[in-house]
Amino acid sequence: MPSERPFNEQELLSRLAHGDKSAFDTLYQYYEPRLRLFLYPFTAYDTDTLNSILQDVFLKLWLKRTDLVGIALLEFYLQRMAKNKLLDTLRLSQIRERHESGYARLQTGAGDPTTEQLQLKEYMDIAREGMAQMPERRRLIFTLYIINGLSLDEVAAQLNLSKEVVKKQLQLAKVFLKEYIAEKGDLPLTIAGLLLLSLVQ
Repeated sequence: MPSERPFNEQELLSRLAHGDKSAFDTLYQYYEPRLRLFLYPFTAYDTDTLNSILQDVFLKLWLKRTDLVGIALLEFYLQRMAKNKLLDTLRLSQIRERHESGYARLQTGAGDPTTEQLQLKEYMDIAREGMAQMPERRRLIFTLYIINGLSLDEVAAQLNLSKEVVKKQLQLAKVFLKEYIAEKGDLPLTIAGLLLLSLVQ
């Protein structure tokens, strides 16, 4: 159980809901070190990642302040927010690793580097043409998630869509783009898939 707090949490949450910045400061000063300690081992002791997650959590705490009145234990609520953000961050990191691996595989093999670079540029142009062929909403979801690196929750919130709709549109976008690249670039689907991964930068 959380330790006893030096303040009345419900009172602070009520004041926070009315935009009281001193209430936010009190909560931040109390919970920030605890969340830092909670997250630290899971971030592989990466301070930049840790700070980024904490910044996001407390920004959301402020943005959602009117919804917090009545929460029984803010500490558990903050831990859940931090855990979700951590998982999103790790997922994005894995996507980047896959991209780097896929790009490295594209670079393997002998040949003229200049010719290969031109060919890769041509394939990337085809990939971008494919993106332009997608319906507007699907293209926007794909861009926000794959190119800009937003989480599913963030894309859903930004576009006022359900998470399931975002997932479905992403799946359709990836299948379409992979097939488009394969067809227009005269490539095996596997290579087209690797090119698709290389869009993630």
